[in-house]
Amino acid sequence: MKNLLHILKQIESKEIEPGLVRKGLAEVDLKGLSYHDYLKGYDQADYNRIKLCEKPFQVFIMTWPPQFLLPIHQHKNFWGYVIPLEGIVAETIYGYAPRKKKVFLHPTKTYKQGEIIYQPYNLIHKLQNTSPIESSISLHIYYPPTYNYKGTMIFDAQNRRMAVLNEKATKLSWDLPADNYDSVMEEAYDVEKLW
Repeated sequence: MKNLLHILKQIESKEIEPGLVRKGLAEVDLKGLSYHDYLKGYDQADYNRIKLCEKPFQVFIMTWPPQFLLPIHQHKNFWGYVIPLEGIVAETIYGYAPRKKKVFLHPTKTYKQGEIIYQPYNLIHKLQNTSPIESSISLHIYYPPTYNYKGTMIFDAQNRRMAVLNEKATKLSWDLPADNYDSVMEEAYDVEKLW
């Protein structure tokens, strides 16, 4: 892990873009990253975000309890990469057509240890640990390192509601105080599968 963090730090002096990060990731054995020392003091059965670095990227390890998922959300103000370190991480990508009031659902793809998940600007997706019994662990690399959720959309496909977060939001969630949302729209769209 220290080698990867060193490689990411060296990118600071260059014009930062996704291809440069992917090139850095290719220099490291992603299946052999040594990360267990960073987990000391954390219960891996709980959801945790363990910060490793904040410059030039926000880098953290995330622990996922069984069947834990993040809400469907947009990467409005940041892009990055996710690498499963242990267990599996499933990603479902969505499309949103506001004028048609439709959310399009792509098939879910499952990623295993050492595989790379790219997350571009404006991506709408959901990440989750689909295992009913095993925790999973993932590494996240995001740019810019400091971002806010102002203007970021989150979706609740089951209840067909959508919210737009504001600068007060500290995470992607439906459980934030009411003043963390610019708007919440009920029955905002229909969901359509693309397969």
